Amino acid sequence: MNTRSVARYEGILKVTGDARYEGEIVPDGTLHATLIESPVACGELLSLDTSRTAAFPGFAVMVSHADAASLKPSAATALIREKAIHFHGQPVALVAAGTLAEAREAARAIQVATTTRPAVTDIGQAAGSAYTPAMVGRFPAVTRRGDSSKALSEAELVIRNRYTTGVNNHHPMEPHAVVCWWEGSRAVVHTSTQAIFGTRAIIAHAFDIPATDVRVLARFLGGGFGCKGQLWWPWMFWAMLASRKANRPVRLELSRAQMFTLVGRRQQTEQDLTLGFVAGRLTAIEHDVVAQTSTHAEFSDSTAVYTRLLYACPNVSTRHQLVPTNEPHPIPMRAPGTAPGTFALESAMDEAAELIGIDPLELRMRNFADQDQETGRPWSSNSLLECYRAGAERFGWAHRHARSATKVGRWKIGSGMATTLYPAIRQACRARVSLRVDGSLLVQCGTQDMGSGTYTALGQIAADALGVPMEKVTVELGDTLLPDGPFSGGSQVTASILPAVEVATSKLRATLASIAVADATSPLGGKPPQDLELRDETIRSRTSNAGEPLVDVLARAAPDGLEAEGESPATNHQELAATGMGYGAIFVEIGVDPELGEIRVRRVCGAFAAGRIVNPLLARGQYIGGLVGGIGMALHEETVTDRPTGCIIGKSLTDYLVPVHADMPEFDIIMIEETDPHLPGGVKGIGMLGTAGIQAAIANAVYDAIGKRVRKLPIRIEDCL
Repeated sequence: MNTRSVARYEGILKVTGDARYEGEIVPDGTLHATLIESPVACGELLSLDTSRTAAFPGFAVMVSHADAASLKPSAATALIREKAIHFHGQPVALVAAGTLAEAREAARAIQVATTTRPAVTDIGQAAGSAYTPAMVGRFPAVTRRGDSSKALSEAELVIRNRYTTGVNNHHPMEPHAVVCWWEGSRAVVHTSTQAIFGTRAIIAHAFDIPATDVRVLARFLGGGFGCKGQLWWPWMFWAMLASRKANRPVRLELSRAQMFTLVGRRQQTEQDLTLGFVAGRLTAIEHDVVAQTSTHAEFSDSTAVYTRLLYACPNVSTRHQLVPTNEPHPIPMRAPGTAPGTFALESAMDEAAELIGIDPLELRMRNFADQDQETGRPWSSNSLLECYRAGAERFGWAHRHARSATKVGRWKIGSGMATTLYPAIRQACRARVSLRVDGSLLVQCGTQDMGSGTYTALGQIAADALGVPMEKVTVELGDTLLPDGPFSGGSQVTASILPAVEVATSKLRATLASIAVADATSPLGGKPPQDLELRDETIRSRTSNAGEPLVDVLARAAPDGLEAEGESPATNHQELAATGMGYGAIFVEIGVDPELGEIRVRRVCGAFAAGRIVNPLLARGQYIGGLVGGIGMALHEETVTDRPTGCIIGKSLTDYLVPVHADMPEFDIIMIEETDPHLPGGVKGIGMLGTAGIQAAIANAVYDAIGKRVRKLPIRIEDCL
């Protein structure tokens, strides 16, 4: 297994400021745009009085639903084509002017008239309107295996509780931005997106133009976590309409406050979970989820889906229901479904272990699922038991009660653990690798790097395959002129690009071997091609000392260099012979001040198994980043709505709490190596594994410290007093 810790390819560019983000690409003559927002949560736009705007300095253009009527109807254009108002802060128009200050001043002068209808701003307020969707993502919303009701009636122990998770907002460092212009009928769009090809396709559809007439660029992103996708498109369309109307480039960047309303959120959930046990083994699970969606579209996380397969259990019933509210639309947020779902399941497992009288870790190991419980398929690989063992040993799980019985100053110490998982999936991908005559490499793929290390992984895979140092590798990403690449999400990018790059580099290796052995003047002449390898910029024989520098072979036989493309398909879930899943076990130690209710996470040990690790340094960063996000979900983050008005309260990072350096514990990351013959390249995603599971581990540790079960997130000071 070839793994190397290589420093970030683009690291120096970022710390020196030479990495230019798309919102920083501002041509001469660019207009700056701002959005006019609805003052009501439910109603209809009656009119926009623009009679005073023409006199304002710098004012150029306004666009609204009237202009968006020219766009083709679709889910992506619905919000900006209609007059209906679905949530407080919904934009009703875009104004562009010579400067941002001028645009804001002109926008303030526009009189907005609306009707107002009673708004539903809480899922409890509209529980009677709950409905069951057909699907949650790619999974059925309702499943039944066996007879859970009968099994629960016969169980020796039944655990039945409700778990709630609050709304979380995506807050990447870089806000959403677009700089766009038209070159005749062709559009050039610099925008912060996790899917340049998806963005190109939706622009082409909306404006009814060929995809080849749209160029989308996103070469650097300052984070995303799931929000830089479809909910950004309507406001991007308005900027493009304004650019076409004014015949000038237009720049729109969302404010931090607008990030709370316009680009998505983690879905609020209420989960009723029931577990039944006989002799310490699960015999029944019922997991019912009610979650918020918006009044203008439908979304549901796969919250109960992984309850169906994490543990061995013959009788499982799960159901997802949605309640439409006049609030912003939810979308996937890091570890979608698994983070809220495992909070409920792993909290309940801890409670069951206490009542049964066995160690929480032992209960999980006793109920290990040795195959996919839903499909009956074997696992492609599954090292969860090794994660349990390795994590417990490093954390000192067996000796935790000796520490828990003591106080450290004002802190009562508690320990908890939980399981995490995420499916191994991939998208279709194409990549191009060019070997130049000087022995340097150019690697190109039309995906984007939102900060997770895609530049580095792509370059490293090609460099390792062709025996070239990373210093001689150039990587180009984030442009739809490049070969089609995957969107950034679902922990799929490395798993998608690796097989495509390996196909391209294998073609180059075969060509180089053929050239070398066919040349009688080469030291490798006449050698079997399969005997050759590329290492240290040299083509070498594995069975002798013969070898020749790569540049000499190229200079003699390929003075223009060599180029090859590789392609890999998407995961076809219906045709899988085995189910791919990444796993982990997370152990935490916390301190609770019982007088102040303050919680501090002191130590986190995560043991993860995610197939082949291309770069351990990047993988460690991804795991820690995920764990930090999970700590935020557990203890800090919650978006609060003023229910009478539907307005989000405290739309800033002053009021919306996120974990900071002072909140960070000591992280101990263990990576269990796996060889997975069922997955192309042997790679599983790692970005989501750290974010799920840790919420329950923290809640379980709170119970261990002070004896209080907390079944809602985030856990607040008042919950621990």
